[in-house]
Amino acid sequence: MRTTPPKLYTRLFKACCKPALYQELQGDLEEEFNFNLKTLGQKKAKAIYRNEVLKMLRPSVIRKPKIIVSMFNTSLFQIHLKLAFRNLWRNKVFSAINIFGLAAAITVSMFALNIIYTGLSVDKQHPHTERLYRVLTKVQKTNNTPYILASTPSVLGEKLRADLPEIEVLTQFSSSSQFKEVINGNSVSLVNLMVDDHFFEVFQFKAIDGDPHAALQNKSSCIITDDIAERFFPNENPIGKILGSGLIVNAIIESPKGLSHLNFDIISSSSENPNLVNTESSNYLEKWNNYYQGYTYFRTIEGVSQEQLNNKLKQVSEEVNTIKKGTESTFDYRSQKIGDIMFSDEVYNPIGSSLPKDILYVLVTLITILLLLASFNYTNLSIARAIQRTKEIGIRKVAGSTKSQIIGQILVETIVFSVAATLVGFLLYRFFVPEFVALMDTGNLLFNPNTSLGLLLVFLGFSVLIGLVAGLFPALYFARISPLNTFRSNIKSKTMSLMNIRKGLVVFQLTVSMFCIMVVTAGSDIYHSIVQNNWNFSKEGVVNVEVAPKNRQLLKSRYERVSGVVGVSAVSSLPGVGTMGMTMVRRSNGTDSLMVNFSVVDSDFDKVFEPKLFAGNNFKRVSSDSTLTEVWVNRKLLADLNIPLDSALGQTLSFFKNISRYQIIGIIEDNVFERLDAPEMAAIMVTHEKIDLYKRSLAIKIEKQNIASTLNQLEKATKEVDAEQAFTPIFLNDSIEESYNNINQVVKAFKFLSVIIISISLLGQLGIALYNAETRTKEIGIRKVLGARVKSIILLLLKGTLTSLVIAALIGAPLAYLFLQETFWLSSLIKPQYEGLVLAQGVLLLGSLVVFIVIIQTWRVARANPSESLRSE
Repeated sequence: MRTTPPKLYTRLFKACCKPALYQELQGDLEEEFNFNLKTLGQKKAKAIYRNEVLKMLRPSVIRKPKIIVSMFNTSLFQIHLKLAFRNLWRNKVFSAINIFGLAAAITVSMFALNIIYTGLSVDKQHPHTERLYRVLTKVQKTNNTPYILASTPSVLGEKLRADLPEIEVLTQFSSSSQFKEVINGNSVSLVNLMVDDHFFEVFQFKAIDGDPHAALQNKSSCIITDDIAERFFPNENPIGKILGSGLIVNAIIESPKGLSHLNFDIISSSSENPNLVNTESSNYLEKWNNYYQGYTYFRTIEGVSQEQLNNKLKQVSEEVNTIKKGTESTFDYRSQKIGDIMFSDEVYNPIGSSLPKDILYVLVTLITILLLLASFNYTNLSIARAIQRTKEIGIRKVAGSTKSQIIGQILVETIVFSVAATLVGFLLYRFFVPEFVALMDTGNLLFNPNTSLGLLLVFLGFSVLIGLVAGLFPALYFARISPLNTFRSNIKSKTMSLMNIRKGLVVFQLTVSMFCIMVVTAGSDIYHSIVQNNWNFSKEGVVNVEVAPKNRQLLKSRYERVSGVVGVSAVSSLPGVGTMGMTMVRRSNGTDSLMVNFSVVDSDFDKVFEPKLFAGNNFKRVSSDSTLTEVWVNRKLLADLNIPLDSALGQTLSFFKNISRYQIIGIIEDNVFERLDAPEMAAIMVTHEKIDLYKRSLAIKIEKQNIASTLNQLEKATKEVDAEQAFTPIFLNDSIEESYNNINQVVKAFKFLSVIIISISLLGQLGIALYNAETRTKEIGIRKVLGARVKSIILLLLKGTLTSLVIAALIGAPLAYLFLQETFWLSSLIKPQYEGLVLAQGVLLLGSLVVFIVIIQTWRVARANPSESLRSE
């Protein structure tokens, strides 16, 4: 059987090659193939043939498709360009509507594209990025939902180095997000990354000054980012400077913001970090339970797939679970490519910042919707002007224009529109960048305020894409029109189907606008109801002050003697803001344990916050039983531990084999420490610690009429106790608002998007209203001659708009309701009593805007003198 060259590549070459060159070039390719077949074998000959075919497909050989030649012939393209500018100038109002509507959509899309582009670009500077992984820990506890952590136990690194020869280099590090440091006399809180000796073998950050690889050989040395250097050493060289903690600056590297998913301000050695130091006296089993300690990253040798890696990690997991046999937790270790971290499924205990994968889909969907909405304006107005444009196209066809040339003309026009809109949108984008960066919590981590060349090319390509999408439907429609039909009177009836399509696009625009405005009104209502909520404790006149632990008792005693102070309490967390952390408790002599949220307070908590108790008493200064710690609990904790409500007082709880024992002395009302936006009530325990084990702040209740003077006295009292102690009071109301800032940010983002989307829709409505008013001028004049009033004419022109609004409301309201149920209305405490009224506010607001625009545009025509409108045909 004769061996022939690969048929697929032969057909590809024939389809792409110029006919005049094909026979000669194909003969040369086959001759070379037959020669290689004899000398190198079939497999090698076919591989060389494929490569040669691909090399042959160069501009001098490839034939140009007829449609491309006819559409983008140089002289013809110049004509299309002139016509595009002429049409743009002739229809100034419609052009302005299209350009500014498109510019609004492009502005928002540029922000979304920046986030996507930046997110997909991070962690690309490290060597062999495709072979970099981090280890995730999946924890499964008995009768609990499994959860995945970005952190691992430190002992895992030792085992992976020993058991996985596929690993080329491995590094482990931990992070402290509240590392207190004194730099040039400034006390600041930094993110400190405590790393081992292999960190800079895995990660590569640009060195600004010094050698990062050698900087940490001295264990008392550290590395700072250029951000910190510019902030605290603006006019001097930081190298060699000694920080307040005793660390010596030995190198400066580029800030990871916008470049890496890691987040840090300073890097120090982990040799003194107890979290990553394993002493022989520590229990080997307990080491595996410390999976919050640090993070494990590694680079594999070449040729190792992620599937092979996960199979090896599964074997490690099985060995660890065998060691831990009989315990309540089992572990499953798995790898994650470093390039997949930025847009990935949510994990617990992350390091740095990332966006859930769903956010990527939301951003892409947002761009698509904005693109469609803005494109619909152009399409709608093109369809509305179809009759006038049809005659123009007919004349061009009679003069000899082909379908491809008509398509080219329309597409060139839309691309000119989109490029003009892109320039306007880019100016708006640059104007709003500072506000956008200030709005985002992550700063420029997932958003790069500096516009790179790559991002500019993305924006330019995006504008061309918008032009193609917006002009595709009108171009195909005009190209199919017969030249004879363009001059017949029945063309109007044939455009009725186009009018129906236009109405459908209008309804779609209004539906999206309805959805957005209803979500915004509901979100704003929720945020205001949270801030103004009648909490189950007193929050008026309460300020919170962070103090050094050594000064806490002295300052508490001194503050209590200040005139105007009602009470002072040491608390680990503030009511209304959230609890301090989580701990495990169980009933005494019970077997079932429960993870509960807890906070620590002192005996004066009730003086400051006046919490509402469902049952029980306030904390005592001295407990009658020194072996028990008094606690308040909520009803959810009692229900989860099956403790009857009527016999809960006096019951005892314990922690980890009775190491700590608690006695229930009170049952608090819901939402003293629990957040209002929690989807379900959590089990909460408020402990009265006799031993000061936790860092606490001082909450001070001040009489309302003397707040300013009392604060001045408190500041003086602070300096009397410790001149270096800062006095920075924060009102509890402000802390509560700040803790719900994520909701406020979401509402602000929705407001911004809604303004853009609604503006695009209103511009479209304005364009259609203008067109209707112009094309129906003579009809309105005849109606006025026959006795029609201005009111009846306006109602006639409003009829279609009102129908579209009703349909949009009927579709948008259920969608908004379902969305709110899954987002803002998860908690019954912040769900409005009358949901329909909240949604109706948005419907009425948008409906009023649309109706107002239509009335304004039709009023002028309806008021015109009929003799003027009927004077000429």
